[in-house]
Amino acid sequence: MFILLLYIASFTSLAGWFLYKDDETKRRVLGSIFLLSFLGYTSSALIFSPALTSTKSYLINLLFLFGGNLILNTFSNNKIVFGAMLLVAISGYYYLNQQDTEHIAPVPKNLDPRGELFLKLSEGYQLAELSDVLGRYELKTQRAFVVEDSEITELDDYYVIDIPEDKMNRYNQIVQDVRNSGLIDHLETNEQIQLDKPQNEQPVAPTVSKDFGINDPELDKLWGFEAMEVNLFYKFLKEKKAKPIRRAKIAIIDTGVDSKHEDLSANYVSTRTEYDTDLQGHGTHCAGIAAAVSNNNRGIASLAIAEGFVEVTSIKVFGSSGRTTQRTIINGMLLAADQGADVLSMSLGGPSSDQSQLAYRETIDYVNAKGGIVIVAAGNERTDAKKRVPAGLEGVITVSAIDEKRNLASFSNYIQHVDMGIAAPGVRIYSTVPNNSYKYFSGTSMATPYVAGLVGVVKSMKPNLGTKEVYELLQATGKDTKQPLKTGKLIHPLGIMQEILK
Repeated sequence: MFILLLYIASFTSLAGWFLYKDDETKRRVLGSIFLLSFLGYTSSALIFSPALTSTKSYLINLLFLFGGNLILNTFSNNKIVFGAMLLVAISGYYYLNQQDTEHIAPVPKNLDPRGELFLKLSEGYQLAELSDVLGRYELKTQRAFVVEDSEITELDDYYVIDIPEDKMNRYNQIVQDVRNSGLIDHLETNEQIQLDKPQNEQPVAPTVSKDFGINDPELDKLWGFEAMEVNLFYKFLKEKKAKPIRRAKIAIIDTGVDSKHEDLSANYVSTRTEYDTDLQGHGTHCAGIAAAVSNNNRGIASLAIAEGFVEVTSIKVFGSSGRTTQRTIINGMLLAADQGADVLSMSLGGPSSDQSQLAYRETIDYVNAKGGIVIVAAGNERTDAKKRVPAGLEGVITVSAIDEKRNLASFSNYIQHVDMGIAAPGVRIYSTVPNNSYKYFSGTSMATPYVAGLVGVVKSMKPNLGTKEVYELLQATGKDTKQPLKTGKLIHPLGIMQEILK
């Protein structure tokens, strides 16, 4: 507002200078007022509101200031007409300027302070050619992503931009100048994401009396197994003497995994030693759902009835604070793909202020090209999963959570608007946690590894199946829930195995 008033003072004093061309005293005073107000406007706008003073808008303001006054000068012989025209000009400018100011984009929340933006260089250009803009705002850059096979992706053209804290007041101008450089194909935000904490559900679940034909002592706590008819699935695999073609790798992209857990270690392979511990417990719980060792006379079981179907690894993307960034998640996905993961289990995500998400979409394409399938939690905000990243993106299988009565869980996002949505048990799910322990957690985070575990078994039998083919199988063989539009079909292991082993 102060900047706008300075501009209006500049316009009015210049108009007065034209109006009183026969009065040297008034012209001297008005000329001084004009110079002071115009210099004040220019310097204040550059310092406090750079988005208002882009090259284009600044030239328009100058044109209006001097051109408008030259036009007004033609009415200077009639002070009444001159005054009316001046009032109309100032009122019109004030209204239009207020409208433009209201549309200046606010700085997005939750930007990573170590690198707020991703830029994608246009083909044939080097980052050094952007040095003018980078130097103007003291921006630091580095490669955003690490990829093994750069020939099948353009992710190696991405850089992350770190904006100094004292330049964040110029965020909108920086964005505009980078976009106007003519050197980039794309610019988007790098936001922080908070870990979805397990939902506060009472840790009481129905007791299961089914005979699963294996010796894990706590199968009676797995109501989800009963809902998915896992007993019939196990029986079918035994009768068919089903043998996997190869062991499928499931990557838990999460808080880490306790690699020494008694019910995981035999199925666990390490990607990096720093990923083999878990201070939060979230990743270990997901790993147990997806790939606990079955029939080992310990704890629980997974859908992999025997050794040889799946192995599980950890990609740690969350720190001890429970926060991460889109850049960290994407690099985790790329690492999983480069390490040969068949399934990426991602019990994470959140709302985003940036709708483009080109970096995520190119990452999903890269994972698919390397043979991987991305399984993502729908989220726990009780809203449309389409609004969440990466759950709402094309190319991923998005998982909602159902409760023991086959209803959409009270916390779960609904999936009818996503590209590929499916359901799995997600309330009071009993699984592994660090230090050879077991606990009940609830969340779409728990539903997701059930789907990842099943897809892992499917990939062990049919390694060449892609995301769309697997989703169509899940959909065609799934069971109806009580709210099928909101949840999608409930995964049915027996049905999909009967289909692929025909």
